[in-house]
This record gives sequence, C-alpha cells and structure tokens, in this order.
Amino acid sequence: MSPLLPLSPSISVVRHSIPADTALVAPLRQAFMQALSNGPFSEKDLVQWQLVFSELVFNAIVHGARCDESEWITIEWSITLNAISLSVQDPGTGPPEALLHAPSLPEDATAESGRGLFIITSFADELRPWRSPQGFRLEVIKHYPNQSWLLPGNPELDGVLEELSACYESLTVFHRLTGNLIERGNLRDFINGALSEFVFLHPLDQIFFQAAPAIPDTVRHILSSAVWFLDPEAEDRSLRTLGTLTRETAWETPQELAHLNLDVQALRTIGAGCVFPIVAGDLHFGALIVLRKSGISESKSRTLGTLRTLADLCGIACANTHLAKIHDRAQKDLHELEIAVEIQRALLPILPAPTSPHWHAAIFQESSLTIAGDYAIARCDASGNLVVAMIDVMGKGVSAALLASIFRTAFDLSLHLPASNIILETINRSLCYQLGNLSMFITCSIARVSADGKGLDHASAGHCPTFFYRADGQRSLLNPSGPPLGILAEVSYTSEKVALTGGERLVLVTDGCYEWDRRDEDCGWQEFANHLDAHRLSPPAELWWHLRERIRELSGPYLADDCTIITLDILQ
Repeated sequence: MSPLLPLSPSISVVRHSIPADTALVAPLRQAFMQALSNGPFSEKDLVQWQLVFSELVFNAIVHGARCDESEWITIEWSITLNAISLSVQDPGTGPPEALLHAPSLPEDATAESGRGLFIITSFADELRPWRSPQGFRLEVIKHYPNQSWLLPGNPELDGVLEELSACYESLTVFHRLTGNLIERGNLRDFINGALSEFVFLHPLDQIFFQAAPAIPDTVRHILSSAVWFLDPEAEDRSLRTLGTLTRETAWETPQELAHLNLDVQALRTIGAGCVFPIVAGDLHFGALIVLRKSGISESKSRTLGTLRTLADLCGIACANTHLAKIHDRAQKDLHELEIAVEIQRALLPILPAPTSPHWHAAIFQESSLTIAGDYAIARCDASGNLVVAMIDVMGKGVSAALLASIFRTAFDLSLHLPASNIILETINRSLCYQLGNLSMFITCSIARVSADGKGLDHASAGHCPTFFYRADGQRSLLNPSGPPLGILAEVSYTSEKVALTGGERLVLVTDGCYEWDRRDEDCGWQEFANHLDAHRLSPPAELWWHLRERIRELSGPYLADDCTIITLDILQ
C-alpha cells in the first residue's frame, strides 16, 4: 500500500444503511459498479472493485453483524478527482490489528472463507480502520493520480432537486384537492375524485382505501359502497393487516415485503407497493394502499410525496365528516332534550305535597341535565290517604319524558286502590300494554299512609331500598319485591305493612343520591346510609342541604346523575 495521501474534495458521496441481510448486497453492488462506469477503468479494475465490494460488505454482515437482520450496516462510497473510497461500518469489533496489517491466505487452499481481508488489502492503496463503542468501520481507498474521466452525476444534488420537485408536486396536489374538498360536500365523492386524479397522474395498477378495524361507523357507512373501499370485516381479509399500519411503508419486491414482516399472500405476485396511514388526530380511519406490478419508477419520492399528501387530505376529510355527524347528532339530541323539557314542564311538574296534621311530606330534586330521569309525586285519594311514589325512568329525552307522563296518568287513576302493591300491579299492566315490545322500564317505590297517620304499607318494583326510621332511632330498609315496571305484565308484588305511633320517618331516594361515592356497590351504598343515619333527626330541608354538600365535596359541582328524595315524617 502507498503512503497516505490527502484526498481531493468529494465529487459524489453515496450512503446506504441496510439490515444485515445478504440478499440486499447485489442491488447495492450493482449501484456501486454503475457509479464507476464512467471512469477509465480496465475490465480487470472493474472485476477487482466488484470483488472488493462483495468481500467488504459480506464480511460486515457475516462477521460484524453475525447475519442478525435486526442489526444494520452502513455502506458509503465517494468519488474524487484522483481517488475512490469505499467504506463499510458494522456493529462488530472488527478483526485483530495484527491481521489488519498482515493478512494471509488460509492454509487450506480449498477453504471457502478466509481470503476476503487478504484480497482487500492487496488491492487497496490505503486502509483506514476505525473502532468505537458503536462498531467497526473499514475504509478502502484506491488512488488514480492524473486521471480524468467523465464525472459521474451528483446523487446528493440530484436528490435535492428530486425532493424539491416532489414538494412542488405535492403542494400542487394539496392546493387542487383542498379546493375539491371544499367544493364537494360528500366524503365519498371527494375521495373517489382524488383517487381517480391520482391514477390519471400515475398509471398504477390498483389503489385502495383499506379501513381500520376501529373506523367510525359514521365514515364506514358513507364509504362502504365504493369499489375502492375495503371493509375490515369483509370475507377477503388479505389486505386487512395493511389497514392497521400506523407508519408509512413502501416496498419494491416481494422479498422486501417479507422483510418488513408483511408477507401477505395476496401481495406475493405484486412487484411494488406502498401504504400510507389515513389518520387525523387520534382517529385512525385506515390506510391508502397502492399496488403495481412493476417496480416503483425513478420518480419514487415524487409519487410517495403525492400519496402522503393524498392520505393526509383523506384523513382530514374523514375526520371532518365524522365530527360533522357527531355535531348533527348532538344537535338532534339537544333539540330532543328541549322538547322533553317542555313536556316535563307542562305535564310533569314537581308539585308540593299535600298537608295534614298527621304527617308531613317534602320532595327535593336536582337534575344532572335540564330534564330529569327521576320523578316524584305525592297525592291524597278520595278518603284522605296519602300516596307517594318515587320513580327512575330508564334513559332520558322525549321517550323518557313520555314514559314518565304515562306513569303519572296511570298513578292518578290508581289512587283509589287499597294497597301499594295493587297500585304497582295495575300500573305495570298499563305500562306493558302501552310499551309493547319496546325495551323500556321504570323502577318505582310507593308508600301509602292512612288518613289518620296510624298505618303504612310500602311496595317497590326494582327500586333502591327505602329508609324507615322508627321513633327510637332504629333504622330498617324496605326492599323491592319484584322487577321494574313495564317488563312483565303478569307479575305480583307484595307490600310491607307497618303500624305507626308517631315520630317515624320514611326516606325514598334514587340511585343518583349515593352512586357519587361508589367504589363498589356495597361501599357506595353504605357511605350514603351512614350519611342519612347521621342526619336522620335534621329537618327535611337541612337533610337535603347536607346531602348536596356531601355530593359536591366528593364529585364536584356537577351531578353525574339525577338526585331526588322524598321525606315523609309521621307527626305525634
């Protein structure tokens, strides 16, 4: 090897990083030899460079990376006015220093390995090894003094120009397609036009919109009839994997596809392709998939840049449609709530409870929305007996308001009945008849106090327990005896009858009163029961105030559910 000589400024520098896979060496070797094709080299020089390239790269893969495809090697070559430099870096430690300075041929002339370093050092004018914690790098330099040849192209400059061209084309596509997005009101029409325009500019074989498994139904229903739309639940699931990708992916050969762990059966006969995720914010709609039988052309970066722009615009269009549908649905729900509020105000006002020298009833309510799913009512029948009811309607909105209205009418028509369980059975049959096959129901507790305040009977249909405090402070729970109203027409309820002497308190509640402190069902209920026990002697308005303060303390100023209570005190 000759003494170290300073190198002229580089005319062309090319760098590639590849996995440690020997199948990827041949294309790089061909590119390197193509770079030398303009030089004044003899056939012998070219054969030697080809052999040196192979030995250098194969040594890095086999000895440096140990053929571990999760490891990477970097190949770099540069051409100056008087020299050629070829270097390879791998994650290994490299050969011993002694072997680098004095390599030899293997003793066994038939051995299949052991000649690489000897061939490289015999050919090179300079060897520049470099070791670091990141790996080993070996640079091979061959000098060609006073030579002149047609200079090769400058890949870096060509790459910059290609990138600028790709950016210009992507910007043009973005400008044109955003105009179409504004003009076209329909998502399907916009994507169909965009894909058609892309195919016209780039005559590729096929282009698809592969939906992700979690694509919102608002978008899926609009696109499902398009020929280019691939549903994630379709019988042919060959491209389904590509729809889940959240990274850009491109390949030029089926072997590259397999190397990317995307060996999809349907793609083995396809030469080249790429996948661009269709994403907007945290919404993943799917992927844009382009397949073609021939390899990606030299305008690869331009094509991929245009596809990236197209995928971004598809994501924006899908997100816009999805959010518009949500907004429309919210507006519809809001309008329905406004109607339900009017129904409730007109038909279901919370009225003051009747007064009597033998008992005192009070109703308190606060809703989580402008309309409550709870409803409480207190009425006296023709004989002066007090009947109170607490209900919780499944759902909210117009249907819930109408169902509560039906209950109130049935309740008024059943006041003359002699016991709370009979009232429940009568209302239940009426609701089942009115609802038919609709899956709606009401939970309900009814308490009936005699006109003289001496007797109580209570029945409950799937409602939470009622608190009953005796005059001595002992508390018991009056539990439901049957399912909610409106489910089974022929069902019987039983009532609990209690003799009253004065000083008793009955508290009817809804689940919104205690679920705010719910770690599990028992804990939440028990905390609420302890709270009521602590304030069992408080006046009704004070008891309600303490309850609301407790809810605000634990869950904030806004209710998670409606909160309603009825207190019924038997006077002495």
